[in-house]
Amino acid sequence: MSEQIDSAIEWGRARCAGISDTPKLDAELLLAHCIGKTRSYLYSWPEQQLTHNDWQQFQSLITRRLEPTPIAYLVGEREFFSLGLKTSPAALVPRPETELLVEATLAVCLQQPGADLLELGTGTGAIAIALKVECPTIEIVATDISSHCLELAQLNAVRHKLSIDWIRSDWFTQIDGRFDLIVSNPPYISATDTALEQGDLPAEPIAALSPGPTGLEALEVIIAESPNYLKPGGYLLLEHGYDQENEVAGLMREHGFVNVDCKLDLNGLPRVSLGQLGK
Repeated sequence: MSEQIDSAIEWGRARCAGISDTPKLDAELLLAHCIGKTRSYLYSWPEQQLTHNDWQQFQSLITRRLEPTPIAYLVGEREFFSLGLKTSPAALVPRPETELLVEATLAVCLQQPGADLLELGTGTGAIAIALKVECPTIEIVATDISSHCLELAQLNAVRHKLSIDWIRSDWFTQIDGRFDLIVSNPPYISATDTALEQGDLPAEPIAALSPGPTGLEALEVIIAESPNYLKPGGYLLLEHGYDQENEVAGLMREHGFVNVDCKLDLNGLPRVSLGQLGK
């Protein structure tokens, strides 16, 4: 026996309540995915009977959600900067707070039409793709150490009909030349932080979340090496933890960056720092 749309949503909501802050939304997204409709369709036709196959698939996805598996991995899709992006367990799920990094970068790019930009650790390609859509005149090179991530990023770029150069590289190891901007959302959670054991994080690639014991390891490498790959007066923009603002600012100044600034996220927390390489 199957269920109606409204009763199926309630069934899913009740089961997700223990592992999610948004159990009803989770149930709606998974059910909409199962029946190939939008969430607004669910609201419009609450009494529609699900097919047996749709009900079985929905139950299966709810069970996987309880593991917990991120919604983005279950439906294979995540919206970022109003763009639909394919996702997979190979890459970190794009976060809303990372849109601040895109916005801060665009503010610089719009003053430099035709700028050359390097993104380190692209994952799904979310940052590079959002930047290219919003500022088509910039030239972007995007890297990742994971070939699986690069394949995913390339699929997303093709989906949005964008031309971006993708390079497999461990930070700067395969990079030549100098750029007007370097942008990155590197791993920055300490390996000892219990947050890694909470919510959906255990299901995401640990290498994309934590670089080591301090959480600063990747940031230190990027900041130290960036002057070798930036043009004079070029910009470095980095996402980091809310409690890493002072360390990041200190490292930037230590390595020759001036006009160092930090942007606050929607929760009022320090999230994106930028600096300009001294000329």
